[in-house]
Amino acid sequence: MMQHEIGVPADRAWDVVGRHFADIGGWAAPILGSSLDAPEPAVGATRTCHILGVGPFPAGAVREQLLHYDDTARSLHYQAVDGMPAFVTRAVNRWTVMPLAADRCAVHVHATLTLSRPFRMLGPVLRIRMRGESRAVLTDLEHILLTGRPHPRKQPAPVPGTGPGEGADAPTVRG
Repeated sequence: MMQHEIGVPADRAWDVVGRHFADIGGWAAPILGSSLDAPEPAVGATRTCHILGVGPFPAGAVREQLLHYDDTARSLHYQAVDGMPAFVTRAVNRWTVMPLAADRCAVHVHATLTLSRPFRMLGPVLRIRMRGESRAVLTDLEHILLTGRPHPRKQPAPVPGTGPGEGADAPTVRG
C-alpha cells in the first residue's frame, strides 16, 4: 500500500480521484485517455483507460469495473476486467482519501495483482515496478491538485476514440 500526503483538503482530492473517476486520463501520465460508461461513478460502472506501455504491460485499452464506491468514506475499488496481459489473472486497485487536517489529506492506493502460476516468480520484480508507477501517479495527482495543470510528463496527445474533454484537452482542476 502506498500513502501520499497532499496539501489540499480531502474533499478536493476526492473530487478528482472519486467524483471524476472517469477523468484520470486528463492527469495521470501513463493514461492517454479515459472514459466511463455511466454518467457518474457507481458500483458496476466500467471505465476504459487507454494506456502507454509500462514494463511488461503493453500499450492498449484496459477496462476497469467499479466494485465499491463510497462518496462519504471517500473510497473506491475497481478491478480490471479486460485488457490485462494473460499472465495477470486478477488486478484490483483500492483508493481512499483521508483528511489529516482542514488543508491536508492522505491518499492511499493499494494495487493487487494476481499472477498465473508460471509467472509468480516475477512477483517481486513487478511489485517494485508497480510501486514506482503508483508513486508517479500519486505525484501526478498532487501536481494537478496544487497547480491545476497536469504534470509536465503527461503526454499531450489525446487517444483517438476518446470523447471531448479527455486526454490533452482535459480541463484544468481549480480549487
